[in-house]
Amino acid sequence: MSRAAWGGLLSVVAASAGVALAVAVGSAGADTRASTSTTLGSTTGTPSQNICVASINCTYVPFSSAADPELDVPFDGTVTSFSVNSGSATGAVELRVLRPAANGRFTGAGTSPAESLAGGAQTFTVSLPVKAGDVLALDNSTSALLFDTSSATAVTAYYETPALADGTTAAPNRRSDYRLLLSAVVNSSGTTPTTTGTTTTTGTNGTTTVFETLPAPPVIGNPTQSHSVWREGTKLASFARGQRPPVGTTFAFGLGAAAKVTFAFRQHLGRRTVPAGTLSFTGHPGTDRLFFQGRLSRSKKLRKGRYTVTITAANGAGSSRPVSLNFTITA
Repeated sequence: MSRAAWGGLLSVVAASAGVALAVAVGSAGADTRASTSTTLGSTTGTPSQNICVASINCTYVPFSSAADPELDVPFDGTVTSFSVNSGSATGAVELRVLRPAANGRFTGAGTSPAESLAGGAQTFTVSLPVKAGDVLALDNSTSALLFDTSSATAVTAYYETPALADGTTAAPNRRSDYRLLLSAVVNSSGTTPTTTGTTTTTGTNGTTTVFETLPAPPVIGNPTQSHSVWREGTKLASFARGQRPPVGTTFAFGLGAAAKVTFAFRQHLGRRTVPAGTLSFTGHPGTDRLFFQGRLSRSKKLRKGRYTVTITAANGAGSSRPVSLNFTITA
């Protein structure tokens, strides 16, 4: 992979990453491919420094040396989690996917939901599709203490005023010698291998393992809503990406594989809850959003009150762990 210099700092460097995928024959005789997982970056260190001024949103791109991004994705797949080590107990961060462009520039190619910092080492579950060669970065607008100052070789390139938005292409306009305490786990596919009867044979040429891999059920990551208190509108729910409705709320979450997503609503009546209706849509890998104004159908809508919505995803491999959000509908 070639990268041109940015800001007079980076020279043209060729880098490549190879990953071997284990291929085996299952018990039914069909070829199966095992998922490969890798961890990029590290959170080991002392988070004692910040870079950007508070209230300015910055995009931080960690480099292991002046020419090599530290969180360089080696294969097509999905980011399933990321970790930070923070010396701040307030603020929020977002994981970013950047796609290298010409002349040391990057294009914003994906953003996770915002995650709140609580201080210390934290791990967040996400579901962000990536391609081989993508670079992972981090957004923060609260001047959080996310950097270690002890490394003599670390470089953090960053975008300041403004941060790099998704779909925008630019080169970082700032740099620092501090190391960003960020790591991420990337899987080569949307499934996790499950071993069902392993046979291992050791010979002079090494070890050969025969196993069967099965796809894992879908996973819903980091559900959020744009408003927890809102008033009803007249539009039906729609599953899409784009505009934000003037009333209602937007439920957003990450999804690692295509699946049927069900929203089950329950209304709080005193100390008990009662079923209030369901909605189902086809979800797609990446970040999905449901624009919801309280209508379950053309003839049925939720009444004013407090609710819990439970979200589950299911496909041929099974069902996800349910996740829930609480909200209130006002007049």
